[in-house]
Amino acid sequence: MADNENSDNKKSFQVVDKRRFDAAGHERGEGDQETVTPASASTSQGGAAQEVASNFRMEESPPESEVNFSSFVMSLATQAMVQLGQMSPPPGMEIPVDVESGKGTIDILAMIQQKTRGNLSKEETKFLEDVLHTLRVSYVKRAKG
Repeated sequence: MADNENSDNKKSFQVVDKRRFDAAGHERGEGDQETVTPASASTSQGGAAQEVASNFRMEESPPESEVNFSSFVMSLATQAMVQLGQMSPPPGMEIPVDVESGKGTIDILAMIQQKTRGNLSKEETKFLEDVLHTLRVSYVKRAKG
């Protein structure tokens, strides 16, 4: 992005799209760069932002790959369970039992619980508490035996 002065001594900007693929998913050639220049800098910021945003649309991700707080916590919990030897690793992967790494992952979840206190829904709070309880019990069992 570069700031330019137009003929009315008002600041304007220019956006150059240097992405490898265009909006349709086709590979661009070397000289196929899209340039978006707002009509004037006197346009309201909201209008200019909407104009630029309309030129750079993002495709929606499929619902099965939705990332939310619960899926994030679950991914860390699964990692900890594999590290503690309570779950088998994915097929084709050899992941040795590493109790200290499992404890580290549990500590990360505890830190997330502390840092998000008061900012989660009741369901998210309960889910995180349950996951941490289960992981801590698994850790203690593994560390003792």
